[in-house]
Amino acid sequence: MKKIFLVLFLISCLVAPAERVAGAENPLRVEVFPEVVKQGEVCLVRATPASFKSVHGEFQGKKFSLSPAVRPDRHEVLIGVDLDAKPAKYEMKILAKGEEGKVYSKALALKVAKTDFPVQKLTLPRSMVDLDPKTLDRVNRESKKLKALFEGVRAETLWRGAFLRPVEGEVTTGFGLRRVINGQRKSPHSGLDLRAEEGTPVVACNGGIVVMVDEHFFSGKSVILDHGGGLYSMYFHLSETGVGEGDRVQTGDLLGRAGSTGRSTGPHLHWGMIIRGARVDPLSFLRLSKYLQD
Repeated sequence: MKKIFLVLFLISCLVAPAERVAGAENPLRVEVFPEVVKQGEVCLVRATPASFKSVHGEFQGKKFSLSPAVRPDRHEVLIGVDLDAKPAKYEMKILAKGEEGKVYSKALALKVAKTDFPVQKLTLPRSMVDLDPKTLDRVNRESKKLKALFEGVRAETLWRGAFLRPVEGEVTTGFGLRRVINGQRKSPHSGLDLRAEEGTPVVACNGGIVVMVDEHFFSGKSVILDHGGGLYSMYFHLSETGVGEGDRVQTGDLLGRAGSTGRSTGPHLHWGMIIRGARVDPLSFLRLSKYLQD
């Protein structure tokens, strides 16, 4: 019996694809900035040393890769917490593969804190709220198009360094605002409205590829950038666009000009960010600037 057990043990060692190493000899170091993330915010996950062949992770059931292309001395990834995520502690798993084939692992708890989003109650004529069947059909088609677009995850990381504000105007409608119209709860405001006069230049918040230039019922003339890794930025209500689908842009490149197209009460820019399906506050990317400098 002992011989059979020994043979089985030796076979399992031979067929194991990689050795998982934990404890004192584990060289994998993982940091999260900030350490506590609020609903609707983004955080930076950093793994060192840079000598790992690959680093992958999982958070809230979604898998991701930490890119060595962002900074040559480390592996990094941006993780978003959706504005409707339940405040709690969530486990994040990180796996790193070394040159020798060993797999090193780390598990950490990421605390998600509550955000007190404002609530706005409005009473409006039904004609301003209820859509006619033809318009509703258009809105549904446009919504499905966006949903399909945001499900794509480009393997290449295109953003570099700190993120930039697309226009300098002040915030007129904040991220996460809960609207109650005629007693009915509407979808939360999943972007940020920035004051901008008609014709104000709108620039890319970071490097990416233009994946949509279109005009939708609600958002008007729109540009969407794919920054890689499931990260997208949106620029809505433009008066004109200055890029085409497939164009590669860098931080600060002109995308178009602010306007009031679509469902809008006046000239402004709606700036939105979504990462692997999580709706996040664009300003949280700006707050990470000191950790993202080249």
